[in-house]
Amino acid sequence: MILRAVIRNLFSFKDETEISFVAGKSTTHSQHVSRAEKRDDISVLKAGIIYGANASGKSNIIKAMSIIQKIALGGFPKRSIEPFKLSAPNNIPSKIEIEFKSNKHYYAYGVEFSIKGIAEEWLFEINNRTDKEVFSRKVMPNGNSFTFGAINGNEETQQLVRFISQSTPTTSSFLSEYIKRNGKGLESISDVYCWMKEDLKIIFPESRYEGISIRAERDKDFALATKSLLEYFNTGIVDIRRIKVNKEDIELPKEIVNDLLSEAEEKKTIVVASPSDSSTYFFETDENGITSVFKQSAIHRMKDGKEVSFEMGEESDGSIRLLDFIPMLIDLKLNSSVYLIDEIDRSMHPMLSQKLLEYYFTFLDKERDTQLIFTTHESNLLDLNMIRADEVWFVEKGQDGASHLTSLAEYKPREDVRKGYLQGRYGAIPFFAPISNLKW
Repeated sequence: MILRAVIRNLFSFKDETEISFVAGKSTTHSQHVSRAEKRDDISVLKAGIIYGANASGKSNIIKAMSIIQKIALGGFPKRSIEPFKLSAPNNIPSKIEIEFKSNKHYYAYGVEFSIKGIAEEWLFEINNRTDKEVFSRKVMPNGNSFTFGAINGNEETQQLVRFISQSTPTTSSFLSEYIKRNGKGLESISDVYCWMKEDLKIIFPESRYEGISIRAERDKDFALATKSLLEYFNTGIVDIRRIKVNKEDIELPKEIVNDLLSEAEEKKTIVVASPSDSSTYFFETDENGITSVFKQSAIHRMKDGKEVSFEMGEESDGSIRLLDFIPMLIDLKLNSSVYLIDEIDRSMHPMLSQKLLEYYFTFLDKERDTQLIFTTHESNLLDLNMIRADEVWFVEKGQDGASHLTSLAEYKPREDVRKGYLQGRYGAIPFFAPISNLKW
């Protein structure tokens, strides 16, 4: 679960800007909080809702989280790094730090970086009162400079850790190098790396969950849950299945089809998405080397019970978007996962966004550290009968073009929050010049 994130000199964020999902003192909707069990524990919100006008910078929060995840796991997304541009050039590196909870432990992992690579990297184990260093790294002209907390193990283990640290490249995180080279002695690194890889999941507007039908074939519980959610959201779709198609009917460039067929391996499935019409194809090769092709289809039912197969391209953008969320909702109900979604309401009816959030809140369990954080324009979600004030953040740009964040809890609202938001009381809505100012 994410406790806090700090962003500096990245995208629309100029100075250090913090967003926090640490729970306030409010006792409303107590099931929305993973409560501290011990004195040093931290209470964390299970939801976060981020509002802002177009181009306010709310999506940049999600993008920043994606960057630190990629860096932690060993990538260096140079092309995605954009320092704040609306000020005089400076040599200040970009910075992202994230505090989070994993397996009842709390961590702070951060990086400072530029397009040239990582300048600093650190990991601390934290709690409500203290910070305990795991490692700190500074990249110097002559190599890495490290300090470590306690390293568990003998002299050989400590030498291995030091060897990995000194040979970590500028464009790689020590976190990932430690895992890749089977490091020992710093067990918390494995916990942090696993959380970044397995528990933190980010969905952008263009993200697609391509294999819902094949997963339903292989997991009957998942199939049952998918059908139940399709009925709950009342899209008219009763099931998602794979339908066998002839190779000549595949709506992909012939060169791609020929390459896929030539690369086919026994008992393996290749999944390919068509960018033009939302179609998903499955190239499946049996033990005899024969490749069959299937196409993902939406199943509808007529009044007499007869089933009719629809192409995915025939479904609305809202239905397609909802299909991307169904595996997420199942995961959040069953596991301890953290989801960040940019523009949750993209292409969807306002009621769908509300029903999605209601579904998530209904199945919260105090035993699972689930968390759902998303950006949205949908004002109907601003209902204190459904959400907590400390779950809501507003993003807007100042006169310097930099994004700033404000929590709804700071206003101590006692009114119709939706009405106040639309009236501009909390900012984070678009303002327009008078139409009389138009010059043409």
